[in-house]
Amino acid sequence: MLVGEYISVDIKSFSYAISLTMKHILVFILPFIIFSFLAYSLISLGSGAVVFIALLMGMVSLSNFIAIMTGYTIGATFVPFFNIAMPAPVLDEHALKPSFNIILPKIIGNEPAIISGVLIGLFFAFKPNTYALAIIHKLNHLAASFLKDIFLPLLPLFILGFVFKLEHDRMLATVLTVYGPVLLLVVSTQLFYTSFYYLLAVNFSLTKCISSVRNMLPATITGFTTISSAATMPVTIMCTEKNLNNSSMTRTIIPATANIHTVGSALGLTILCMATMQAFYGDVPSFMAFIEFAIFYTIAKYAVAGIPGGVVIVVTPLLESYLGFSPEMVGLITAVYLLFDPFGTATNVTCNGAFAILFSRVFKMFGKELEVENKVRIKA
Repeated sequence: MLVGEYISVDIKSFSYAISLTMKHILVFILPFIIFSFLAYSLISLGSGAVVFIALLMGMVSLSNFIAIMTGYTIGATFVPFFNIAMPAPVLDEHALKPSFNIILPKIIGNEPAIISGVLIGLFFAFKPNTYALAIIHKLNHLAASFLKDIFLPLLPLFILGFVFKLEHDRMLATVLTVYGPVLLLVVSTQLFYTSFYYLLAVNFSLTKCISSVRNMLPATITGFTTISSAATMPVTIMCTEKNLNNSSMTRTIIPATANIHTVGSALGLTILCMATMQAFYGDVPSFMAFIEFAIFYTIAKYAVAGIPGGVVIVVTPLLESYLGFSPEMVGLITAVYLLFDPFGTATNVTCNGAFAILFSRVFKMFGKELEVENKVRIKA
């Protein structure tokens, strides 16, 4: 970030191409990783699998809804004090392009992998089969080996190209100069919310909170640079394992929630909604007018695509129907959100680590600790 302007465009372009290629390879393999982790972990749960899924979906919905309402409260309180003039962002026509682009065919998406992993995991959790368990155990081992032995050592190379992209396109400079006040409010809210989330997860132990956040920093940085919770998932899993000390629990929660539990996006997009309405209408919506949008926004998060700006694509009809957004307002908030998205993604993956800790604590209250109980059965 400091010396990027002195590096040739050819080097930046080649590095960016390497990062994109690694991302395409990861996206190609990711559905198989998700399937093996979910299936193996749910099988390990046995009869507790149904309780696990129900509790997970309930806590994800509650967490997203609270984040949306927090964003509304902060936005409605502070945005009216800003003198907001939000022109359309100036985009660099000479944006960094990769020197080459290798795209692998998409065999299966993450959503089918999640659904099939859950269904097969639940089926064999109640009807154990030694042969099926052995196959799933082997897939789980291969997936874990790929992440730890191949992807993790190459992580700096993976990040470097995306950092060159941010620097060359002056993305951060545009955000800071044009939308500084709103960005400051969004990032401050995300930081305080993340800190409180971790304090809550570790039962308000300051020492554990600092240690947990420090363990998650590689995932935070990766999420910021790749702007993709899905691409960051392997790093999120490895970081969360350090905090949770339960690889089976981690490998179930993170893949299942990476795209649907997006606290950073909930906070950021909601505050941007308030700022956009303040800019166009001179006011923010009332609590009663916003609450209906918040409920449907919470539900819509289950359909968000794991791509930069994916949440805006899904939420656009809701913005028009419930908050009265015009096409110009939709275009503006989409462009601005894409500039803010690195911060939102970083918050998403960091808070997913805290959610895993909190969920593990709540799940244990039901007497259903997630352990690999059937290792002996698999060996037999």
